[in-house]
Amino acid sequence: MTIKYIIKNKNKLINKKIIIKGWVKYFRNNLFLDINDGSTIKNIQIVLKKKIKNINIGITLKVFGKLILFNNKIEIIPLYIKKYGNIDKIFFNNSILQNKFHNLHKLREQKYLRFRTKIFSTIMRIRHNLSIFTHNYFNNNNFYYIHTPIITYNDTEGVGNMFKVTTLDILHNKYYNYKKDFFGNKANLTVSGQLEAESAMLGLCKVYTFGPVFRAENSNTNKHLSEFWMIEPEIMFYNLKKIIKISEIFIKYLIKKILINCKDELLFLENYNNKKIIKYLKIIYNNKFIKISYNKIIKKLNKKNKINKISWGDDINSNNEKILFKKIFKKKIPLIIYNWPKKIKPFYMKINKDNLTTKSFDILFPYIGEIIGGSEREDSYKKLLKSIKEKKINIKKINWYLNIRKLGNIQHSGFGVGFDRLVQLITGMKNIRDVIPYPRYPGNNKND
Repeated sequence: MTIKYIIKNKNKLINKKIIIKGWVKYFRNNLFLDINDGSTIKNIQIVLKKKIKNINIGITLKVFGKLILFNNKIEIIPLYIKKYGNIDKIFFNNSILQNKFHNLHKLREQKYLRFRTKIFSTIMRIRHNLSIFTHNYFNNNNFYYIHTPIITYNDTEGVGNMFKVTTLDILHNKYYNYKKDFFGNKANLTVSGQLEAESAMLGLCKVYTFGPVFRAENSNTNKHLSEFWMIEPEIMFYNLKKIIKISEIFIKYLIKKILINCKDELLFLENYNNKKIIKYLKIIYNNKFIKISYNKIIKKLNKKNKINKISWGDDINSNNEKILFKKIFKKKIPLIIYNWPKKIKPFYMKINKDNLTTKSFDILFPYIGEIIGGSEREDSYKKLLKSIKEKKINIKKINWYLNIRKLGNIQHSGFGVGFDRLVQLITGMKNIRDVIPYPRYPGNNKND
């Protein structure tokens, strides 16, 4: 049985014999062992009757003993202890598993050992729960889970920052011919599963993808990864107003579930990060998100920042995000910005009647920035074709997507959630590289 189960059912198990398996986290006075099995942030103390040789922090034990209550805390009096494996003391003394504080940068140097640390195992349990609650939400609301291709030739965002996939020896052959490649043409790692999800939506009505995507942009920041995870629902008959509403409901659902099911982990992270994470998450959950148009946001930013004014049509960078939350909207409530200029948005977004803006939205969160982006999708064949030409996208590669509009122009919308940024938001971690098991980012080609 797991330690989590024992703690939850301690009243039924007191004075009963139990078996646990786990790793030694602390060893005091050669008589007191703290064991953890990864199922919970909490340890169970083993009280030895006599000293045992060759017990080290990190070693794996099987303990058979009696569960008792002492000073209102549960302990195990062992009747039998079995050790598994050995500890290389020299390697251990140079690892991040020593019983002392290591900063997060140091932990990243031994990523394969991070799971054994309290901070990282805590984050991974929250990440796991967020994944499960994501699937539960969509399943409970009649969505179908779609697996979209990781290898593709579609550039969904139209920015060109894609990783090439090839079987050709392109490093030593300057004049390579893609017709001789494995797929017979250029292939890339996907930046989004949205386009394929739209085609699935037309047969299933409500679908979502949840998987890895890849961007080869040289953004070496605490909010960017080269390989990250996206949640992307697509829904028939939804307009901009409805898709904004469901995105807010979805985020609040996840926050509520985490507040209920991961309280111990959140309390630990509050102390670790010196942040009032629970209070902040409750503010997000209990307040309606602020909704404002792009036009009004630009006016407010330029009114507050008269020296470095933003031109209409520019994107909102991280510095401007800080101004929005610290000087303009001083409450810690997420900000929904809608009707973004078409020149900075992808080709598939529906264009407003002004022919300048799109029926799109981004949701910005304090400290993190954009986590959600979505829109109505262009359902008119002629308008979509025009947009593709304006963005100078290869029509042959996107022709299948155009063909969807020949078989019924159905209003539909969708959004994408940066899952790793969501984990970063909920855990209060400053760097996105600390919320994913094996982060990939520019210049990072070291062994894990």
